[in-house]
Amino acid sequence: MEYVNWFSIIIAAICSTILGNLWYSSTLFGNKWKKELNITHETLHSDNNTKIFGITFLMAFVYSYMLAKIMIRTDFSGMADGLKLGFMIGICFSAMSLGINYQFSKRSTTLYFIDAGYMIVSSTIMGTIIGVMGN
Repeated sequence: MEYVNWFSIIIAAICSTILGNLWYSSTLFGNKWKKELNITHETLHSDNNTKIFGITFLMAFVYSYMLAKIMIRTDFSGMADGLKLGFMIGICFSAMSLGINYQFSKRSTTLYFIDAGYMIVSSTIMGTIIGVMGN
């Protein structure tokens, strides 16, 4: 049976959720992101944030769990391997999947780069955390 470091998975998921909060805030890309989606600040904040962040954390948890499992299966370990794996998963799977979806849904290139950028940075951070803390 393979051992995973559940603490590293939880920390990675928390960091991804925090990054998302910052990434989509007006401090970074939130204003441009809202403009591209044609939504207002009021519309965005009228939703149930507890539900949004709860589901976001759950998905980030599953994502980081699978990063940990991939690290175990590939015999990767340490910060450098975690960073590289997270970066490659972010680009090759997450960003490319978004790109395919965005082409069919005719979403803007700007929106794609905002969302794909988040996935690449988030995945890289999660992989690094898992690598540093041990999988």
